[in-house]
Amino acid sequence: MIMDGLFIRPFIDHNFAGSSDLHIFQERAKLILNGGTIYRDVPYGSFRVESPPLINYLFLPPQLAGGEWWAYEIWFSFFSLLTSLVTYVALRGWNDHLAFIAALLILLSPYLIIDSTVGQQDEPIVAFFFILPILLFLRGREKGGTIAITLGFWTKFLSGILFPVMLQKIPEWRKRLYHIGLAVLITLLISIPFLYVTPIEFLQFPGYYTLGEEDGGAGMSIVGLLSTVGIVVPGNTGALITIAGLFASYAYCWRRGLDIWRSCLVVTTVFLCIYPMIRLSYFIFPFMFLAVWSANNRRVLLRAIGMYVPLTIPQFVESAISDGNISTSYAWIGLVFLLIGFIIMIDATRIALKSECFLDHPYKRAEPIFKSVSSISSEEMVIDNIE
Repeated sequence: MIMDGLFIRPFIDHNFAGSSDLHIFQERAKLILNGGTIYRDVPYGSFRVESPPLINYLFLPPQLAGGEWWAYEIWFSFFSLLTSLVTYVALRGWNDHLAFIAALLILLSPYLIIDSTVGQQDEPIVAFFFILPILLFLRGREKGGTIAITLGFWTKFLSGILFPVMLQKIPEWRKRLYHIGLAVLITLLISIPFLYVTPIEFLQFPGYYTLGEEDGGAGMSIVGLLSTVGIVVPGNTGALITIAGLFASYAYCWRRGLDIWRSCLVVTTVFLCIYPMIRLSYFIFPFMFLAVWSANNRRVLLRAIGMYVPLTIPQFVESAISDGNISTSYAWIGLVFLLIGFIIMIDATRIALKSECFLDHPYKRAEPIFKSVSSISSEEMVIDNIE
């Protein structure tokens, strides 16, 4: 953050006008703090609110802390750290050492480090809500997993793609219906206030994610880069392709009997390859699942980290084209490197599915992280005295 504030930020702001969404985060937080209603009270000339409601309220703490770039970078970095800590605590019962390595890899991954600082993006928050439900479900907290994934859905819709995976792993239909009902109940509690206050505007924002209002794709996706050079795939078509791909991945996981961790990895990988609106930071999602293999499998580790290099090219190309700094013909270069990144990610997923990870071993209740002197048994004290 210090390097960003002293050296990197002035250069980026001077050369890349649209590199950060910080001004959008600040504007929405100010709107809420001043008594406004998101979706309805959008200042003239500003972006309309296209995200689910909860993410906007998660911008309030850094705005209350001053609202400067450093406050937001600290806040986003906090969620990066929280994601890493939760991963370690949830997985340490399988293997304390490898769980620590996996959590450390997540914390130090370029995806989270760059986005929480130089990128000034909210993806570290999204990543936390993306992995938390699966960690809770893995530890037997099925109800907590459903609550977390529903809250994640209303923070950013992306985590919703994993809910069918969780339902597959619940053996009884009665329990599945219970979890669906719980998700619907939480959804109603969140959405009803907005439906009451600003129904028309609130019902319009999901079109951003379904690409109903987009002429082609957006971001650094295949469809987005193709639309830049004039090859347009209608938004509705892209949405249908995404839905079909997700259902195909759910069916594949069901037929192969994959566990929830491998199923989430497959679904996430397929989603990123076909969704018409992605950005570089989204690749933290498969990276988090690959981390349990990366902890002791060099082949997976090199691919999980290595795919970041080619994937930076289409992100840079897309941003530069949007800012008018380069011609649209460079989109072809971005597309080539995007496909290279996809191939590396798919290959890492292939290796992971064929390899064992520490989650395949029996779970054992882990020792407390913090031990008080009084918790040491008398036998242990005797042994210590003898030694």
